[in-house]
Amino acid sequence: MSCTTGSSVNRGERQKSIGVPERCWCGRKVYLLVSKTNENPYRRFYRCQGALQRQTESHLFKWVEVAMAEELEEQKVEIGKAFAELERMGGDCIALGRCLKSQFGSLEARVCQLENDAKLREAEECSNKRKAVFGAYRHLGVAVFVAGGLALVYKAFCG
Repeated sequence: MSCTTGSSVNRGERQKSIGVPERCWCGRKVYLLVSKTNENPYRRFYRCQGALQRQTESHLFKWVEVAMAEELEEQKVEIGKAFAELERMGGDCIALGRCLKSQFGSLEARVCQLENDAKLREAEECSNKRKAVFGAYRHLGVAVFVAGGLALVYKAFCG
């Protein structure tokens, strides 16, 4: 048996199939069979349905271990791509974290500024209230002083 490989393409054009084949280049289903030859006893292989019916060598034939080795290599490539994508995403996450940290720093500074502004307004309001109260007490003190003075003047004149 020869070891030719192919896959389904348009109108009989043959291309090499990589990994575990699902269809022959002719479009027919591929079967998993066991060799009964003296050279390869009990060795498993893939064979096209058309080759089984017509007993022709031009259809797909592939040993299972060759297909598995190719499949493994393909998976290594895909895993490599996945790891590269994970590394890229990790870098994006780090950059996003830095950006968020910067924004949180800015927001925290703004909150502190607003808190300080609120404390200043509260202190000003308290100071204004204190001034108003002290102003009222001052007026009351002046009124008491004037009333006391008038009382002394009245007592001095009236007796």
